[in-house]
Amino acid sequence: MRTPDDRWAELVAAALAGELTTAEEAELDDIRRSDPARAEEYIALEEVAGRLRQGDLGWTAPRDTSDLFARIEASVDRRAPSVVDPPPVVPIATRRRRWVTPVVAAACLATGVVVGAGGAGMLGSPVPSGPPGTLGAVEQIAVSDDALGVDVTAEVVAHTWGTEAYLEASGLDVGATYELVFVGVDGAEFTAGEVLGSDVPIVCRMNAAVLRGDAARMELRDTTDVVVAHAELPAV
Repeated sequence: MRTPDDRWAELVAAALAGELTTAEEAELDDIRRSDPARAEEYIALEEVAGRLRQGDLGWTAPRDTSDLFARIEASVDRRAPSVVDPPPVVPIATRRRRWVTPVVAAACLATGVVVGAGGAGMLGSPVPSGPPGTLGAVEQIAVSDDALGVDVTAEVVAHTWGTEAYLEASGLDVGATYELVFVGVDGAEFTAGEVLGSDVPIVCRMNAAVLRGDAARMELRDTTDVVVAHAELPAV
């Protein structure tokens, strides 16, 4: 079931990507006028997007030394996030890299940047545990690095709307774009968004519209579709 938060996420994503229609722009303006909290959130996202476009990477927080999940959790505003679930993401096969959304309801630490239409969910509630595919449970996966000097670790979480990845990557070419892709058991591909390489480790969370039970593999690719790291996902 769609919620107003879903529509808000769609409008913000399109606005930051410069793809709003006239009607959608009016709709976004109405929401911002009626909801001061969302108006402030949009201003903050606009500022972040502008700095990313200018290549300003000196503004982010220093890297934490705790585990990946804890760093991501701590980076998200715990004041009742306004974005609950992400809007659906069209599989790569039908709309590959059509637009890039800078930091929408996603978290990224150190001086890396995350790009993607992600959603934080309701943080602060107990984290479930269980076998692969358990909704909300953090699943450790083994990542193989396919490019020299690249070091990638990841965890995935199953949701009702798709699969979320907690990604940490170092050794990526500074300023280069990399895409995180989930490959389904039937070979279909689903984008989880893009990241920019940095000279320090990147820690971020990304989302793909493929159910965990339908996902068989995760790949981090460069702009020429060369796989720089991958993980085979346990069957659910």
